[in-house]
Amino acid sequence: MIFKKQLTNKNEKPLFIILIAMLIIVLLLMGLLVMILNQNSIFYARILATSFIAVLFVVVILLISTVITIGQLWYNNHMSIYSKRIIQLNLRIFYPAMIVIGKVFGIMKDDIRKIYAELNNKLILADKYGIKGEDILILTPHCLQKSFCPHKITHDIYNCKRCGKCDVDQLIYLKDKYNVHFKIATGGTLARKMIKEINPKVIIAIACERDLISGLQDVKKIPVIAIINNRPEGPCINTNVNIIEVEKAIKHFIKE
Repeated sequence: MIFKKQLTNKNEKPLFIILIAMLIIVLLLMGLLVMILNQNSIFYARILATSFIAVLFVVVILLISTVITIGQLWYNNHMSIYSKRIIQLNLRIFYPAMIVIGKVFGIMKDDIRKIYAELNNKLILADKYGIKGEDILILTPHCLQKSFCPHKITHDIYNCKRCGKCDVDQLIYLKDKYNVHFKIATGGTLARKMIKEINPKVIIAIACERDLISGLQDVKKIPVIAIINNRPEGPCINTNVNIIEVEKAIKHFIKE
């Protein structure tokens, strides 16, 4: 199964560093507030400190549960639906803080985004689906098309001349083979419009780390497999994708 292998220490270590750092910071704040409570502070200050401690206690529980569930994913242990929902919710909540703390530790944003995408994929692919090809949407950025290509395929992918110089040819092949939807978007607004019009049950999204995570944050009710593109010439130009990963994702979802 695609993405079913264990996450490597290289991928997991930055995430655990960030989560543990967040946990330590929250515990220190709780300790500071407890000290305030033990002082002869005014009534309202004590109420405020107590309220903050209660909120921070909830945050501590969420952080601990996140670490535990990620550990379960790391070793590919069985996870309940409840545990999956916990980690999906917690990652959404903590993502902005993870970016900030990661910066303090010198961890690149794209490294954190890559881990986020991989964890998302493992959570999605841990479930069974059995749906029709027509309920699957492959969504890609236009930078998969070669920059020198004169044929506009954003509105009609079949304007592609199938020369084989970019991966659009292979993605059209998968579209025809499995009867899935395949759309090319020039931006987030158009992508959201396409999703609304097609109303797929699952999405296979291909993009850079930043755009994928932005999309995962926007699309909450539809399972999304996030496949990071390759950028041999830099961002947003002449990118490509691992077609084998895309087809494996389709096979996992589809009812054959």
